[in-house]
Amino acid sequence: MTNVITTIKQNCRRCYTCVRDCPAKAIRIEDGQASVVPERCIGCGNCTVVCSQNAKAYASGIEKTLKLLGQGRSVAALVAPSFPASFDAPPARIIGALRGLRFSPVIEVAYGADLVNQACHDFLEEHPSGVHIASACPAVVEYVRKYHPELTERIMPIVSPMIATALAVKEWYGPDVRCVFIGPCVAKKAEILDEEVAGLVDEVLTFEELRSIFASRRIDLSTSPESDFDPPHAGTARVYPIPGGLFKSAGIGEGILDPRLVVVSGHSETLETLSRLPEDGDDGVPLLVEALMCKGCYDGPGVKSEEHGVLRRRRVAQFASESLQRQREGSLPPHDDAPTHLALRRSFTPDDQRAPEPTEQEIREILAHTNKFFPEDELNCGACGYPTCRAKAAAVWAGMAEENMCLPFIIEQSERVCAELNVPWNNLRDIHRHLINSEKLASMGQMAAGVAHELNNPLSTILLYAHILQRKLKDREDLGHDLKLMAEESERCKGIISNLLDFARQSRVRIESASVEEMVRGVTAAAGSHIDALDPDVKLVVDVTPGLYADMDTDQMSQVLHNLVKNAAEAMEGCPAGGELRVTAREMPETNRVRFSVSDQGTGIPAGAEDKVFQPFFTTKSFGKGTGLGLPISYGIVKMHNGNIWFESKPGEGTTFFVEIPKTHASAERSLG
Repeated sequence: MTNVITTIKQNCRRCYTCVRDCPAKAIRIEDGQASVVPERCIGCGNCTVVCSQNAKAYASGIEKTLKLLGQGRSVAALVAPSFPASFDAPPARIIGALRGLRFSPVIEVAYGADLVNQACHDFLEEHPSGVHIASACPAVVEYVRKYHPELTERIMPIVSPMIATALAVKEWYGPDVRCVFIGPCVAKKAEILDEEVAGLVDEVLTFEELRSIFASRRIDLSTSPESDFDPPHAGTARVYPIPGGLFKSAGIGEGILDPRLVVVSGHSETLETLSRLPEDGDDGVPLLVEALMCKGCYDGPGVKSEEHGVLRRRRVAQFASESLQRQREGSLPPHDDAPTHLALRRSFTPDDQRAPEPTEQEIREILAHTNKFFPEDELNCGACGYPTCRAKAAAVWAGMAEENMCLPFIIEQSERVCAELNVPWNNLRDIHRHLINSEKLASMGQMAAGVAHELNNPLSTILLYAHILQRKLKDREDLGHDLKLMAEESERCKGIISNLLDFARQSRVRIESASVEEMVRGVTAAAGSHIDALDPDVKLVVDVTPGLYADMDTDQMSQVLHNLVKNAAEAMEGCPAGGELRVTAREMPETNRVRFSVSDQGTGIPAGAEDKVFQPFFTTKSFGKGTGLGLPISYGIVKMHNGNIWFESKPGEGTTFFVEIPKTHASAERSLG
């Protein structure tokens, strides 16, 4: 089998869909890439259909076809009888469009199918017993040769309808006519290279490729002229694309009640049937098998149509019925007799591609590599593309699969690694966020120190002269408001610079054992008047474990708590029902840490602002009410205490900030730097 299907590597993902749906298991996985093994491939093209990433493509016949049409020689279009299923246009217009591409003659491959029908009749008369497999589907023929070579001699030694049509065309129009087969089948691209029939058909186009040529040549099927096929004309074999069409059109057997006939379609049904065929007919009764790898030729990989398969099948049946009716009425020429001396017989040789079977011990060893030691460990989930864990192990042994294709094993390994590291993914995310914040704070601290130093002296001069002007011009009522505003804004700027210096300072925290309750109650008492001024309906609740002590810098932790309480009160300003502002401090015995929390029932932190809360100068307050330095300063102080600070917030419901610091420190003091 020539490699008619290739992998587009940049599109290939580790989904293993092609492995799962390849009837020949001809897909090799290597370094995560799925490639087709040519000698194992049967050319069914199913992988090109099921791949959602468009990572599988069949060999193009467009370039050679256009070259043939451009040489000025007679090029015959051999059109498969399933053509009505692929185009939303009247069949006569499709034929006319082919003539517009300069195909001449345009021939029905159904005529070749009629020839094959007669050849099957003749063969069965010569071989009235045994098991016989129809040879019309090249993918089935290849599958038998490669994976049931013992059944190769059961394939009827008759050419396919495509080859029979090419032989007839060369009889009718001369040996120099070039032939291009147009159909739904990818396996035909390999069949024309078979040594026994090579040279009869020059190229194969799928219907999808023909559609592309129509588009590139701006041929509109809705306006193309109507036309009929050239002779030789077909007969009943126009129903070949429908499962059972061979037996029906050839008049073989007595229909669906005939026990001698087996009609199967689709690769699952076909593979199961071939694996269970007897070596000879039951009790001497001949067994005739018509098998299609597709659900029907109207559903082949080269058919590009959004219509449901049932509707496509109906199109084929309708065209066959209308054509036969026209032949009976005389508006379409009758079926032409077969040319004499056509050689429709051929032979098929086995090409065994079955992989050797590993021993039970080898399978057990491979299964053990993915933690499958007992039968109950074999999930047989199919995620790797193989139906069972043992089938996948055999493929690994044969070099067709990789051990790491086992999805449950990969998940198990990932979970184990996370558990061993004791770093769940959400913790890693938090660590990453803290690292980013630390880097930002460090760089902003250096800048803030320089800015504060440069602005502090000139601002002090401005403030000094603002006060002097207020005293000297106290009698000027027209200037009083402006001078007061100048002084107040200068004071506000000085406060901002003071915060910048606090944020940037490289100071030391002086750790000593201190009463947590005393510190919390001191902060909340001082904040009470501020809360009342903002909203007297807000209720301040303090819940501190009595007698709780911790090693901390009391002044700096008081600043942290003050910032959090102040922010909480301002978040609740104007809330309709007042609400509750709760401050708690408790010991966490399991970690030997002290946890503070400040909860409000305010507006919450807006969505999208969560990662910016600790960034310097970020604030959600209105202009003039916040500098965006309170939380970054608090963040730095908490980190100097070897602690953590985080929050939980729901927009419209409120926010809770948490601070955790060690209850005891190894040393009495440590540096920020």
